[in-house]
Amino acid sequence: MMIVSGNLWMICISMMFQAASYNFSSGSGEALAYDSLKSEEQEDRYEKYASDQLILYRLCGGISTLCAGFALFIGYQAAYGADLLIGIAQMWVLRSLSEVRCCEHEKNGRSPQPGSAMRSRKFRTALFAIRSELVSCFLMSLGFMKKAKRAVLLMFCNSMVGAVDVLLLFFLQAKLPKAGMPGHVLGFTLFFMQLGGILGARLILRCKKLRYRSVFAITASLVLCGVLAEHSGRYLLMTAGGFAAALSDDALQVRTNTILQDMFPSEQRATLISMESFTFSMIMIVLSPLAGVLFSHW
Repeated sequence: MMIVSGNLWMICISMMFQAASYNFSSGSGEALAYDSLKSEEQEDRYEKYASDQLILYRLCGGISTLCAGFALFIGYQAAYGADLLIGIAQMWVLRSLSEVRCCEHEKNGRSPQPGSAMRSRKFRTALFAIRSELVSCFLMSLGFMKKAKRAVLLMFCNSMVGAVDVLLLFFLQAKLPKAGMPGHVLGFTLFFMQLGGILGARLILRCKKLRYRSVFAITASLVLCGVLAEHSGRYLLMTAGGFAAALSDDALQVRTNTILQDMFPSEQRATLISMESFTFSMIMIVLSPLAGVLFSHW
């Protein structure tokens, strides 16, 4: 839709589809990875997996920042066309994946091909079953969260630190040039701040004996220092603050995800992980306008 967009309404509609795709996929990859490791009795390796995943995310995010100029050069239609091709390649790779647990009816062989009327009824039945499953899964997840107050607290703490880090990096992208940073080094500076997340995701693996409360206190303090550095007006100090905030965000993310995976039941894992994304989204909805007002006055 972005390829053919010509006005704000088309862009907003395309963002709705993007948000829907994110919410449907949110938690699925992590759940598949953890359950796959658990089926091989190797769930202790999940923290390393989560760290590697965040490193790849930060690295690719940094590289995309460096490619922003190239995207402007080729135009938004060609850039989104490349994104479309990458999405098709992703779908081809995803075809090789399968659920860790197989349903019983899949073991009974293939059923005979139904007629058009039968196919229509089966299609409506499938849609109803999907809707019922989504509602049931959501209600079961809410029931779990009512009982597991510690899991909710972990989600909130992690999402709060992550939201402040994301907002800080957004504002730094706009404020660094105003602080005197040359435009030709802005992309490399943003890439450097993304490297902070890579360091944090790797560093937390060496701090296994550090309690979660200590990890949260350290990371929250570093993110707060990053916010204070953003108001210094000195672009080198602002860059260091963004680096520290990214480091803290990913370090806490890896530790939180590892603890939560052990708490979640397997059949609800993907949905409960997506609840953390939902928590993050709700915090961002509240913090974004507040941060915009505060930062504009400062």
